[in-house]
Amino acid sequence: MEYTSELNILNNIERKVGTLGCSCCLLSLNTMGLSLTVDVCRSILVFEKMLEDWQDCLPLGDAHDINFTLWGSKMWDLIKEVRRVYSLHHVFVNIYEYEADSYMEFKASQQQIGAFNNSLAPICQVVPEDIPKMLVCALRELGEVMMELSEFLASPTEELIETSYRKWEENYNHHYRNSLQREYNKWKIQYSKRTLKKHVQERLNSEVDEFRKLFVSDDEFEQVYDTEQRVIDNDGLMRFLFTHAERFGVSFIDNRPFYSDELQRLFNFVELWRLMQIDLQPAKKRGEQPMTVKEEQRDVVEEKLLELVGRIEHLTVSAFKEKISDLWKRIYATFKAEISKAGSHEKFKEFSKKTVYCIIGHLKMKGVYSLSATNVEITKLLEGSNNGMRKYVNNGLQELEPTLNKRLKEYLAQELEQAS
Repeated sequence: MEYTSELNILNNIERKVGTLGCSCCLLSLNTMGLSLTVDVCRSILVFEKMLEDWQDCLPLGDAHDINFTLWGSKMWDLIKEVRRVYSLHHVFVNIYEYEADSYMEFKASQQQIGAFNNSLAPICQVVPEDIPKMLVCALRELGEVMMELSEFLASPTEELIETSYRKWEENYNHHYRNSLQREYNKWKIQYSKRTLKKHVQERLNSEVDEFRKLFVSDDEFEQVYDTEQRVIDNDGLMRFLFTHAERFGVSFIDNRPFYSDELQRLFNFVELWRLMQIDLQPAKKRGEQPMTVKEEQRDVVEEKLLELVGRIEHLTVSAFKEKISDLWKRIYATFKAEISKAGSHEKFKEFSKKTVYCIIGHLKMKGVYSLSATNVEITKLLEGSNNGMRKYVNNGLQELEPTLNKRLKEYLAQELEQAS
């Protein structure tokens, strides 16, 4: 069985502690103990860096075979083994030693030596009597890092789940989405415009059935897909992904981007669902002009729009506090036709809440609204409750048809650049 490099590090430390008892004399034991202290100090840096990276983006595969809680407890057993072995050589070890000065000095000095540097400078000044003390302190600190990792993975925040999902999604878009889109376009080109919708709907039903197989029960599936509305619940999907990471294989997002088959299936379905929804939209009649409202009605729509977005004005970051109202007025003035007319599937008919919420979601992703505010919180402020409209805040402009998406994205990029 092939272990991750992180588990190999921990297994090697455990094995090395196990060999301390093979030392024939105190000199040999101290030599082994000093070597082990170097290994543990270096390992602490590895796991501290891992925790730092995960606090920026949750993992989906890194160190997947490590039970951090178990290893945190194991460190205490290893410390007691150090005490037992040293006692055989008539040396008393205080297993409750913590951040001894000798350890802190040694830790700082040996970290200045690179992995391929054979300098013995850090160990030349070590007092032999300090070695067991330093080893105990190092093992104790590694145990604490294990527990920090365990606690972190056990309680991810809503904000971190959302930002992590966006980063994994962006990575998918960069490395995998084009292939999926090419495959889909190749598939649909075999059908005429007259029959395309029928076949798209049939394939959509089939893809939903396949997607369902990723989940062990209908209750789980309902967390990520609203079967009544037949829409993906992006908020539920994000939460499920990072609270059931073990279901989606081993994937990496760093300089070695790689997605497991399970993770690709998840993101492929989300993208495929989006493409099919576009193809299932009613085709516009030739020469049909977008419906507009009378000039005096537009003022009413603008007032209602400003009242709606005013409900989340307190979530605006300080840099945009004084500019947000004027920004919305300019957005409305530029996209009156699109905002004033609700889509045929929108229940609210006074104007297009969908378009407005998609813009809100995009502005949040761009840092105009605070990232600490969850999409559930924003939806509750806008709607009075957490309902299906949340998906537009979740997904931003990608919920809109491509041409409008592109126009809004370019327009908002210019506005935000000028405002900043």
